[in-house]
Amino acid sequence: MRGVVLPGDKEAHVTEWERSSLGTDEVRVEIGAAALCRSDMSLYNGDPLVGSKPAGEVVPGHEPAGTIVEVGDNVDHLSTGDRVAINCFAGCEHCEYCQRGEPNLCPDVEILGFDRHGGDAEELVTPASTCHLMPDEMSMGVGAISTDALGNLYSTLNECHVSGTDTVGIIGLGPMGLAGVLNADAMGAEVVAFELVDHRREKGLELGANHAVDPSSDDPGERVDAITNGRGLDVVVDCSAAQPGIEMGFDLVKKNGTFAQIGETDEVTINPSDHLIHKKVNYMGSWYFRTWEWPEIAEFIVEDIGNDRAEQIISHEYPLEEESVREAFTKFDNHETQKVIFKP
Repeated sequence: MRGVVLPGDKEAHVTEWERSSLGTDEVRVEIGAAALCRSDMSLYNGDPLVGSKPAGEVVPGHEPAGTIVEVGDNVDHLSTGDRVAINCFAGCEHCEYCQRGEPNLCPDVEILGFDRHGGDAEELVTPASTCHLMPDEMSMGVGAISTDALGNLYSTLNECHVSGTDTVGIIGLGPMGLAGVLNADAMGAEVVAFELVDHRREKGLELGANHAVDPSSDDPGERVDAITNGRGLDVVVDCSAAQPGIEMGFDLVKKNGTFAQIGETDEVTINPSDHLIHKKVNYMGSWYFRTWEWPEIAEFIVEDIGNDRAEQIISHEYPLEEESVREAFTKFDNHETQKVIFKP
């Protein structure tokens, strides 16, 4: 089968991979769309963010959607022809974390595109437990971004108890930040988006942000004070993973507010006294959604956000061809895109 290979030297190619055999608890999925994620750049650069294998050993792509074309002997809840969005975490299914719907926390987890073949290919063999049935109204493109991006942000904002009485700050308007804007707006919140890049702020406003702030030229504190009558933001979600953005978020979140960290970094410094203790801020990490949340996530995307609005996070679509794949990774690495998808 044709699939992407990332050797780890900032090169991306399409090559022939050996077709995977089908296990008794697995399904074979014909890929309809697979999305690029910023964590894929760790493979592109040769320093995988997660997983146990070096770059180039497995097909990348942990955000795929497609149609089941074959099922294993033990699979009785899925059938050929089913359209599925795929959870990138394949857990043991027996530990306490898997049992409560968090295979991402499983000690024996395998991560799609890092530990085992991912979805940047013509087809994918994956455990049946990773497959989420997609509503008919959900396109393959939205299916691909419905898990890691839209589903993740839905779960995060839901855990922050966001409602129509809240003012929510989203820091960083890459694909994850835009997914946050879509979700927070659909939950009825007033949304304040913070982004340095002009076209990303404009996209944030298009997708439902009520205010867009450029921290390099505006005074974020003054803007938020004016919006909230000096109270501060009820919820802050950082998708920037940048020291200035995170510090700004702690300055802007209200007393007893909630700060959710989605952007991944190991280089940030915070001041526990000023940032957390003296304001009694709830600082939480967020990594994916719980598997049992999928039905409500899918319904929320279709009924509240809308498939067509969700698709606007996708800025570029490429076929699974050598030159196109190289261009896709280059542009994505240079922050010239929003969400990028491959359609074999």
